Amino acid sequence: MATIEKSEVFFEKLKSRLKSLGLGDSVAHSIANQVVPVKFDGQTIIADCKSQFHGNLIISAKMNEIIEVAKDVWGPNIEFYVRSEPDTLAQQPRKAKSVKSASSMSLFDTNDEPGKKAQANQSKKNDKKTESKSTLNTENLVAKSEKGETSEIAPKPKISTLQATKNINQISTQMTITPIALVDDFEGKTPSTSDTSRSLNPELTFANFVRGQSNLIAYSACESIAKNPGNLTNPVFIYGATGLGKTHLLHSVGNEILRQNPTWNIKYVTSVDYMNELIQAIRFYKQEAFRNKYNHVDVLLVDDIQFLESKDSTQLEFFHTFNDLFQKRKQIVITSDKYPKDIPNIEERLKSRFLQGLIADIEPPGFEDRVAIIETKAKALNLKLTRDVILHIATHVKSNVREIQGILNNLAMTQSMTGAPPTIESTNSHLRRMIRIPTQSLDLNAIQKAVAAHFGIKLTELLAQDRSQRLVIPRHIAMYLSRELLGSATTEIAEAFGRKNHTTVMHAVEKVKELIEKDASTRAIVNELKRKLDQNLV
Repeated sequence: MATIEKSEVFFEKLKSRLKSLGLGDSVAHSIANQVVPVKFDGQTIIADCKSQFHGNLIISAKMNEIIEVAKDVWGPNIEFYVRSEPDTLAQQPRKAKSVKSASSMSLFDTNDEPGKKAQANQSKKNDKKTESKSTLNTENLVAKSEKGETSEIAPKPKISTLQATKNINQISTQMTITPIALVDDFEGKTPSTSDTSRSLNPELTFANFVRGQSNLIAYSACESIAKNPGNLTNPVFIYGATGLGKTHLLHSVGNEILRQNPTWNIKYVTSVDYMNELIQAIRFYKQEAFRNKYNHVDVLLVDDIQFLESKDSTQLEFFHTFNDLFQKRKQIVITSDKYPKDIPNIEERLKSRFLQGLIADIEPPGFEDRVAIIETKAKALNLKLTRDVILHIATHVKSNVREIQGILNNLAMTQSMTGAPPTIESTNSHLRRMIRIPTQSLDLNAIQKAVAAHFGIKLTELLAQDRSQRLVIPRHIAMYLSRELLGSATTEIAEAFGRKNHTTVMHAVEKVKELIEKDASTRAIVNELKRKLDQNLV
């Protein structure tokens, strides 16, 4: 009944369902990747959520959708369970009929008094609502584990119609794995360490971040400020393409500072969540409480700042938040997928403040770095990979660490279900599904077209004799990439660009090399073009 193929169908359908609920593609992929079926016993399927963080904050909230997808794949009569503690997988789950303990509240229940909640649930026991199938209640698991008792599966408690509406509204605005603050959080309170524990992922630390030449500057900067926050450089701005470890570094900074200073208030937030919190504050006239919340943090970690583009009111509020914390010498760390000057529709005064601190870029990992990343992550997953398989993955997955993680997660699932370690053939089946295969080989013409498209100029302008500044730089970069990626002779490149003298190409290549060393903006452009050309995305 339950095969590898069906597990893969389950993954794709669950990802599609989550996207239909309003989650972004990368977030939906990440959540779906966490639910891994590992045990099949008759009509019972047990899935393992390896990350307790995801289990507590995401999987429990989406359990109804997960069960519906599972029934669609394996049939309406199956029982589907998700467990966030792998060491308890051997236990046989049991289906409880009722929940009488106040400790088993849903993660989305916002009632402050468990007694009142239990009373409300009892008074509404005749509501015509269908109970969902049993799901892991993470608060029960935590409470029982602290007492040394055996963890067991308990069903998700029923909630009122009004509460369910609140829950749905909350889920619909959730864009990342960080829960958006409710209006009650703005009741004039200064943030506490509990806010910190909610916003940081304890699994993302410096210890499990794989260092390499591509991320050494960013890693070193983050490690230094974590040891001496607010006193070295402020802000720290980290930029690079998606999936290279920017978010991991943000959480690592927060977790390390929290380890050394347990009472500090450390706030991790995505720019989208910051904007949504501000909208809620404005809607319910809580602007002052919102400002109070952010102006009392000791460390502010902001992810994906580029999403504030064209959000003028949010930019203005963030500008004041930034200034207030900067003047108090509070550490600020920001990430983006673009160099500050290249983020469109962001106020110049914000860009200038981003530029006043340390700018660190993360480049796509080189071959040796990719091998190290694969070895480290495979070990964490207990995945048995031969050297040939490791090199094969490193050869084909070139620019995105998340893609490496996705491949390894799928291989780990296959290994756990079949008991056999991955081979080149089984690895290729996953690679074909997750990695875009180039449809044509890279040549001089492809590089010229890619550069022209990136700079918004015509191909004829790029190849013309016009020496205006807006054309010279793209032309030099195209020559540099032709030399760097293809190894073409300078005479061949000169001919392709309509030049008679190959020394023009030599000068262009040296000029771009110099700019890459000195100018972060040029370096970012060249890296982005390399990535697109490498994956045939042009």
